Amino acid sequence: MGKALDNKYLTLAFRVILGSIFIIAGVTKLSNQAQFVALVVSYGLLPEALAQFYATVLPWLEMAVGVWLIIGLLLRFAAGISILVIVSFIVANGIGLYSGLTDECGCFGQAFVLSTSQSVVMDLVMLVMAWQLSFHGVAFLSIDSWLKKLSFLDTCRGPR
Repeated sequence: MGKALDNKYLTLAFRVILGSIFIIAGVTKLSNQAQFVALVVSYGLLPEALAQFYATVLPWLEMAVGVWLIIGLLLRFAAGISILVIVSFIVANGIGLYSGLTDECGCFGQAFVLSTSQSVVMDLVMLVMAWQLSFHGVAFLSIDSWLKKLSFLDTCRGPR
């Protein structure tokens, strides 16, 4: 099992899948941001000003993290941010399921409508992918690996 999680092709697939999910989610939320902000505020989990801030920043954060994951830039940082964001989704959707607040999660705006229970399952799968990525500092076909190689070449050349 440990070798399977350390597979460079699996890591690349997880980066592309998770990054794509985040980009699509961010873009679709921005297409009707006012409705998304209203949905987050309606959950009542955060004070209204904080809920509005979270709902306004979240789509941009999702898109940035998605790009970082796909290109492999700051991979551990992006994976860590992903984990925090996904945990916030799990908490909100879990509370929503428990209290019956809503039938839809709003994860992808109106582009793809998921039930809250479907969203929780997807969030758990995304959490596993982000967790696996958090263990790979420099990954296959990533900007991080290219930058590391450049840094190594500079140290091999010595002072100029």
